[in-house]
Amino acid sequence: MQSDCASYFALSKIVESRTPSTFRVDNKTILAYYFRYSFHPINEKKLFKNYTFIEYNNSIALLDGIGLCISEDNGKTFSKPNIIKLNNEMKNFAIRGNMIKIGNEILAPIYAYKKTSNKSKNDKYQCYIISSKDFINWKIKTLLCESEIKNNKRIEYFEPSLLVYKNNIIAFIRTHYKNEYGYTSISYSKDKGKTFSKPESTNIKGYPLNPLILNNKKILLTYGYRLKPYGIRAKILDKIENKNIIENINNSKESIIEDKIKNADCGYPSCINDGNNIICVYYGCKEKSNTRKIYLKRFILN
Repeated sequence: MQSDCASYFALSKIVESRTPSTFRVDNKTILAYYFRYSFHPINEKKLFKNYTFIEYNNSIALLDGIGLCISEDNGKTFSKPNIIKLNNEMKNFAIRGNMIKIGNEILAPIYAYKKTSNKSKNDKYQCYIISSKDFINWKIKTLLCESEIKNNKRIEYFEPSLLVYKNNIIAFIRTHYKNEYGYTSISYSKDKGKTFSKPESTNIKGYPLNPLILNNKKILLTYGYRLKPYGIRAKILDKIENKNIIENINNSKESIIEDKIKNADCGYPSCINDGNNIICVYYGCKEKSNTRKIYLKRFILN
């Protein structure tokens, strides 16, 4: 490769890149993307009162946008990272899901914070769809969803991922009810991403979800499973129809892909279809040292 996205920004010592992903635009163009954390001294904490951040090793870790590298020669070389800038100047957002292509437009699912997450009921996580036609200039296309209060429970939505299926767009969204274990919710668009339905919860006790249309046209849904036994699980759907999409998912059999992970710090699978095989990569820890590693598993679906 001509440049390494992750190492390029690591040189600054204030930015850390996370969760790299790729998206094939056409037979020549590939996008490699990741989200960034920026680190600030703990004594600057008051400066970030309007943001959500993590306190980490006596510093402030703040979501700091998305880096994007472009290959126009089928992955032989990649550009130096471009930092995605949005037309409303929003900076504190991230991406951990699949991009899609609709016509000549690339759609990417991001999540962001409206205000600081300090237990105030007015604070909101927000998920957006952003779009670009040239990979450089990006704009917010629509609000996908945002946190809400329902039956006196706070519902948080983040880490969305997209799938194009029969001219519809389906968003799979990590969802937490109050402080309970996370589920996956579904939202869909019938107008090429201009608007999305209100999220509906599924019985998938896992996140974030990686959707893939297989060579046989079935849909594979893989996700991290952070309950014992920890690991990776999956569902296979023959089809998805908007009018009964939740029923399709809830009635599908759950398969165990991996159940040897030692703790709940695991997941984020990404899969590709290789002939009759599925190749799946994910992270977790299988050793006593608690060192996280990237694992690859090849399996055949029955």
